[in-house]
Amino acid sequence: MPGPAYQPVPPAKPKGRARKVFGVLLVVFGVLPLLGAALTVYQNFKNAKQQNSNDAFIPKAWHNLKSDELFPDRLTHETVDGKSHMWARQGIAKETSCKEAFPADFVNNVMADRCKFVLRATYTDLGGEMAATIGLVVAGSPDQAREIVSEIDKDQSEKLTKVHVPTVRPFAVPGTPAAEWSEAMGIGGASEQVFMVPESPYAVTITIGPTDPSRSVGQLPEPWDLMAHREKRPYRGVAENLANIYAQDLQRTVQGK
Repeated sequence: MPGPAYQPVPPAKPKGRARKVFGVLLVVFGVLPLLGAALTVYQNFKNAKQQNSNDAFIPKAWHNLKSDELFPDRLTHETVDGKSHMWARQGIAKETSCKEAFPADFVNNVMADRCKFVLRATYTDLGGEMAATIGLVVAGSPDQAREIVSEIDKDQSEKLTKVHVPTVRPFAVPGTPAAEWSEAMGIGGASEQVFMVPESPYAVTITIGPTDPSRSVGQLPEPWDLMAHREKRPYRGVAENLANIYAQDLQRTVQGK
């Protein structure tokens, strides 16, 4: 007679496996949030360190960047009628003295002790009919840069009826369309502060005029001489536009480093 049939008993699972799985899950879900928090702290520290580095670079950018980075080969802007207007750099001045860059009365009355250095470059429009000298003024502080812009704007407004009202001294470049560019040809100018975060100690000032010394802009005989400012007004408008374009370009160049 056959013996009783026995159903095999499945092997018992090790008691420690469930505990190991639970332990692993506990470690994973416990450590990951800590790693995430540590990564966030590190990234914030890295960003803050980079920001501090950028903040320290801004007031030194005029010295640390190459001259052709501060003054690009081309400056382009669009007019209100949608036409593209381009300016080509002709040369960069070597002198950085405020006394060299501005007339004596301008240095004493407008710049006072606010100006530390001035970098200059001369551009011409592609037609070679207009020249513009751009002056990048390095002031002692952002407040002084604002004061310089305010004083230049005030000076330009008070001398609106005069024919020649340059701001920064024109810088002639031999062998170029700006070879005869001189202070006597500066019809007018404009200024603009270079806005950055944090604030920068930079101000832009421009003198603009015709490249042809024989061209008499704003020199009208009586009784029309009082209307001379109307003839020179377009030059000031171009100077204001170019100052704004250059200030924005410089802001992108400096804060892009």
